[in-house]
Amino acid sequence: MGTGDPRERKARALAEERQRLARIRQERARARGDDVWREFQVEPDRISDLRDAVEAAIVAAGAAGGDTAERLSVLLNGRPCPEAPSLLLRLLGRLPSRLGALHLARLHEIGVRQTAESGYVAALISGRVEPTAETLLKVRCPTPPLLLWRDSELVRLGSAPTDPERFLSTAPLALVDDFLGREPAVSPTGQERTDARENLYLLARSDPDRLTGEQAEALDWPEELWRRRLREDPGLPVPDEAPESARILAGVADGDPVAAELLVGSLAGRAENLLRDLLDNRGRPAAWPRAVFADRSFWPLLEDLCGSATLPRSAPAPMSEFVAWRDLRRAHRDLMNVDPRTYKALSPHLASRTAWVREEATAMEVYLNLRFADPGDSQALRNAWVRLAALKSDSPVVAANIAWLMSLLDTDRNHRGPLFNPYLELGVPHGVAAGEWKAAWRGLRRELKGRTEELSDINHARDLLRDIEADGGPENHPLYVLPVHREELFPAPRVPAPLIPGARPLPRRTESLPPSERERIRDEAMASLMELAVRERTP
Repeated sequence: MGTGDPRERKARALAEERQRLARIRQERARARGDDVWREFQVEPDRISDLRDAVEAAIVAAGAAGGDTAERLSVLLNGRPCPEAPSLLLRLLGRLPSRLGALHLARLHEIGVRQTAESGYVAALISGRVEPTAETLLKVRCPTPPLLLWRDSELVRLGSAPTDPERFLSTAPLALVDDFLGREPAVSPTGQERTDARENLYLLARSDPDRLTGEQAEALDWPEELWRRRLREDPGLPVPDEAPESARILAGVADGDPVAAELLVGSLAGRAENLLRDLLDNRGRPAAWPRAVFADRSFWPLLEDLCGSATLPRSAPAPMSEFVAWRDLRRAHRDLMNVDPRTYKALSPHLASRTAWVREEATAMEVYLNLRFADPGDSQALRNAWVRLAALKSDSPVVAANIAWLMSLLDTDRNHRGPLFNPYLELGVPHGVAAGEWKAAWRGLRRELKGRTEELSDINHARDLLRDIEADGGPENHPLYVLPVHREELFPAPRVPAPLIPGARPLPRRTESLPPSERERIRDEAMASLMELAVRERTP
């Protein structure tokens, strides 16, 4: 039969008409079925998804759905269900909060108007939508669990919580630490938490200057306690078991440049600039601020940083005072090494206008003259006596040295013994404990191996010290003593007050919030959200 056959055309037209009528009937039936979903106010093309969502919620509720699930199930058969959206939210409220939030988020994605707000929050909490600081700030969180969840998420993302004061008082301490670590300008009052110890901790983390000494003790914060002790008494001895920060300060007081380098990072402002200036210009003391020479607690550090640099002895005070001090200290160390070059270092200071400098330099030179003199040479002893007496010093050490000289002059020249101080001969300070001078003697014996004359001197010094110890110590056995002005030449170390750092916030003591705790916050927020969704259905 050809394509132009009238019967064929008629049959084709009838078939098309039947298809058209079938479609109309289907659309009318669908429209009648879709009409039962009208209350949900979704787009027609999402009704199929809505139907699946309702069915999934009914299945998830199981027996717990009860009458609510039965009433909703008529929708699946195309029959109307009055107040269906409210019933559906009530049904979701009977699910575990995590599961309920997932269903709520799905309804939001479908476009159910009644979940426009709560559903979006559910999508954020459940992770179906990745939260950003911008989106979090726009959502409504009217309950404490929701507020805590939102603020903890904001802090996790590096933003500030919406209400910092509330966050400080209610958030887990680890989250508060996260916040304070990113917002150093935030200053807790010390009254936010119900736990007094936590309040003290937060105060120390943000504003340690407000802590009392007793509070720092209560926090078991040795670094701050030692900082305060040294601020009050810069000369306080620092034991080996003290915190590193205190030992660094003690190192600076002793003149250790490595300790000074370690200290720089703890300083700020003028103190930091000053110390950096000293370190950056080591070996060039002429470039240092003149004022730094006025504080003698800096001198041990300046001495080390000077190195072998030459400083003008004619410089105005206080630099000239430092130069004399440095020269005499070096001369004393050279003297204990039995180095004749000490004479050259002493020479410029023998006529100093400063009494202690003049007396120290003269006493050292006198000792060197005696050290290299023959004990039987009475003229050497008389010359020494004349020079010390000419000082007209009120120093008890000078007076004792003069008395020692007089006693030797009164002794038969064949029984005078050596004119050196055995402690100084071994390179140790006068009067040190036996363990120290014996260790020095052993070291020198190894160093001087094969040098007969020098070995004889140190062995003689050892024998003298043994006799002195057996005779009750140096108090009962007069010697020529140096230095004359120990407190001037080798003062007790003091931390330079300008270099004692200000209080620094207590380092964090909490661990990062564990995942289980974050999950707890999220679960509580979900439970609160589901209660709201059921109670406050969005119109």
